[in-house]
Amino acid sequence: MTSETEIPSREELAEMFLAHKDDLGPEAFPALRGISSGFMYQFTPEPESPKPPEYVYVPMNRPETAGRLDLWAAITNWNMAWEAADLRHEIESLEMPPGLEWVDDHYEKNIYLLPLTSRHHYPAYAPLYHLIPRRTLERFGLPLLERGNWPTYSPMGMIDRILPSDFDDRFSRAFASHLWPLLHPGSRLDAFSSEDPIRVLAHNLDYWLPYAYQVVENRLRALGRVPVENDEQARRIREAQSRMPEGVRIARPYYGGYAWMGEDEALEATRQMVEIADGRGRLRAVLDAIRSGHVQEDFSSRWSHARADFERKLNHNRSKTKVVFIEIPDTVPVQGPESEVHESLLWEDFLALLDVKERRIVVLLRNGVTAVGEISRILGYANHSPVSKALARIRQRAVAFLEA
Repeated sequence: MTSETEIPSREELAEMFLAHKDDLGPEAFPALRGISSGFMYQFTPEPESPKPPEYVYVPMNRPETAGRLDLWAAITNWNMAWEAADLRHEIESLEMPPGLEWVDDHYEKNIYLLPLTSRHHYPAYAPLYHLIPRRTLERFGLPLLERGNWPTYSPMGMIDRILPSDFDDRFSRAFASHLWPLLHPGSRLDAFSSEDPIRVLAHNLDYWLPYAYQVVENRLRALGRVPVENDEQARRIREAQSRMPEGVRIARPYYGGYAWMGEDEALEATRQMVEIADGRGRLRAVLDAIRSGHVQEDFSSRWSHARADFERKLNHNRSKTKVVFIEIPDTVPVQGPESEVHESLLWEDFLALLDVKERRIVVLLRNGVTAVGEISRILGYANHSPVSKALARIRQRAVAFLEA
């Protein structure tokens, strides 16, 4: 073991974060374990009809927040109380430290807090990462991390030393490789490979993150609740229930346990996530249209100028390439550096696909109604045109593919 001032060796880091050889078989890897809030709370309020969730990235790399263990602890405690949804503020022990006071200004909103480190999104993306089988992680040069924990419950600083510097980009491509064949039953397992005329230019994992969280929560609910320990605890639950309004239940927390373990369960969890995310079939319909060549443009007039600028710069002194923008509406809002708030709508680029054969680029822009849009301004995420910057990166990648 090392002291707090010593830098762990490569071997020590591997022991801390990488899966052991005995845990790498397809029956055990990948895996994600949910942590019961019963370790922290005797009981929680649970609304019968929770308000729609919103997700907010909390920057952990600023001078006023870097290394703040109290912030990590507060985010952990807040997310542990997921069962309470928009009633988290009813839990007296949930107090916000300096830097998170804005949460108290949004009383009765169902907000999830996502820690955002300076290098990568692993603390937020753990449920997505631990859906991917070993062979896919290895193909994209990603580490075989030990089972994931949800919610993330400790600072993840040291894990930076075993994650590649381009972790988010590699992970995005690995997740696309794992996911997209599920959206096209009967398609090749190597879809979007070098032989496929359709290339993934950009893939925003924040689209899938809320639905992965929902799958985890559904599976933890299926494990049942921690039993009442004694008569005194039962009395306190009855007393708390007597003070609650109609539609709110006071109950013991759900058990912790594996949300999934092994490739088969992880694949089934991925399928469930896709079904939830594509509840009305909108996404599948768009992707089918792209493959059939019958895709029609359908996007908000707000982005007309961005589309025209994208196409003009892409086609400057080059063979013409068709650019199509399509809107994916009513998705779950995720506020962060890559989101853009306009009135009550939060926008993000979701996916960009290049059909090399047809010389066509399809950009999917997603939106979601936000009740806490001002948080983007408080955290400094507003007024910097993140979608336009993302489109510039997509255009650069398209040029590289088309000129190769």
